[in-house]
Amino acid sequence: MAAPKSKRVYAAWKAFRWLLTFVSRHRGWMIAGTVSAIAAAIIEVWTGSLIEQLTSQAENGAGPVVIEIVWTVFLVILIGVPAKYLMIYGVEKSSAFAVRDIRNHVMNHIGKLPIHYVEKQHSGDILSRISSDLQLIHQFMSRDLAQWFYHPLLFVGCFTYLIWIQWELMMYSLLLFPVSLLVSHWIGKQLQQLTEEAQANMGRMNMNLQDTLGGMPVVKSYLLSGMLFRSYQSLLLLTAQKKLAVKKRESWVNPLLSTLMLSPIIFAVSYGSYLISKGELGTGELIAFLYLLNLCLEPLDHIPELITHTFEMSGALKRVSDILEQPAENQEGHAITKTASPPVEFRDVSFSYETGSPILQNLSFTVPEGKTIALVGASGGGKSTVFKLLCGFYPLEDGQGNISVFGQQVKGSNPEQLRSHFSVVTQESYLFSGTVADNIAYGRQDASMDEVIAAAKSAQAHAFIMSLPEGYQTYVGERGGFLSGGQRQRIAIARALLKNAPILLLDEPTSALDPESEGAVQEALQVLMSERTTIVIAHRLSTVQNADEIWVLEQGRLVEAGTHAQLLEKKGLYAQSYLQEFAGLAESKEVVYT
Repeated sequence: MAAPKSKRVYAAWKAFRWLLTFVSRHRGWMIAGTVSAIAAAIIEVWTGSLIEQLTSQAENGAGPVVIEIVWTVFLVILIGVPAKYLMIYGVEKSSAFAVRDIRNHVMNHIGKLPIHYVEKQHSGDILSRISSDLQLIHQFMSRDLAQWFYHPLLFVGCFTYLIWIQWELMMYSLLLFPVSLLVSHWIGKQLQQLTEEAQANMGRMNMNLQDTLGGMPVVKSYLLSGMLFRSYQSLLLLTAQKKLAVKKRESWVNPLLSTLMLSPIIFAVSYGSYLISKGELGTGELIAFLYLLNLCLEPLDHIPELITHTFEMSGALKRVSDILEQPAENQEGHAITKTASPPVEFRDVSFSYETGSPILQNLSFTVPEGKTIALVGASGGGKSTVFKLLCGFYPLEDGQGNISVFGQQVKGSNPEQLRSHFSVVTQESYLFSGTVADNIAYGRQDASMDEVIAAAKSAQAHAFIMSLPEGYQTYVGERGGFLSGGQRQRIAIARALLKNAPILLLDEPTSALDPESEGAVQEALQVLMSERTTIVIAHRLSTVQNADEIWVLEQGRLVEAGTHAQLLEKKGLYAQSYLQEFAGLAESKEVVYT
């Protein structure tokens, strides 16, 4: 048990140090808040000292001195107001900026994470870490961080002064303090684990909700809403149970600690009255003692709560820092420039996502400049993996072969410069929330509006864009939900045209479209493919008959290559697949790449 516990403590401390790196960037306000917290604690102790002097001088009948002390008390109180204001506002402002920086840092880091990590995570869980976990961290920083400076210092100052007034009375009054600390520490450790579990459940709830919203057509058509709701309901119940377990423990600890905190006051009044009767303690000293003891008990009341909040925060902090501990893609690497060498070359490439399940096996091929190559074959044959490896989404390890772009190795290259040579159009092109113009301009962020319009015209998209309510400034909805599939594809093609990359990767861009939309998209693709090196992934063989070459992949191997006519003559795998597909076309019109 010792090793896991030490690891948890180290992980919590490491996460907390990471948090402090962001706080230190705004240390001006944090220092102001901290200094103000120290000043506020000193003022409280000073006020207790003045109360003792005031009551003692009043007993002695020293009227002028009493008036002077009263004015001093008012002055000290006036100084304490801005000190407490800065204690709260300074830390809050520093915390707000620190959490803003954390959000920016996490978002920036997510953008740099390798595809293979992001594909293994659910976006709902990542969203939960950025939203609810960071909100919990912000609450701790703004609500509790300054208190960690104020309350311990207030306790030390009051404790020291109380010892000076009557050490015996003070020691007896705080006999139960160690008990309260042990209770709060024991419950705090449980709260950390329960909070982590509750936040993890919230992440799974976000996954469920995001799946429901993103796949609403499938949910409706397959009558999945009831099942998904029951799953969400179950997760919601688990989350509520975890949060209630947290509150249950807090509800136990708060009244218990309140009782422990009240006992020193009762004891001090009782035993202090006895000391006054024996002449060992003055009335003024007892009043000042009770005032300072109350101030001393305030930190003892809050520190256990601070401990529980800190454990809760550390659970959320660990979930956020886990993302940042994931190594980002290497942003350095050698540059890849366009040369006279072949645009794409694979040499003995073998690859698997999981050990023992090879996807590509000793795959070798060269794509000539300006040619259109079609990759065909059964699902799982490795066609999409070729694209992922070519774009550097999954790096090749030593011994897995070599991939070159314009004669320069993909391995160890700068990922941004590598991907600048590719334009990608997928089966369901992703549109971002924003306007039509925004989505086209993502192809080249410095493009002018005239260039955006020119790209749209080339993609056969200008006419339908102008028919939209606000033209190019029309909001497309989440993932382009306000547009048809053909319209989304033509916007994606316009985006690819604007990027003007020399290599074009097409992942069956017309397979999900109706014949009319497919024809319009095909016209746009002909413009896009002109004078570019193109690799097409095709599931329908009828769409790639006019490709310069058709390569057949089976179980990660290149088993056939040639033109459509040559492959039919061979009467191999391609010919068998084509005849099966042709038999099912039922006289339908064929659309081909040219």
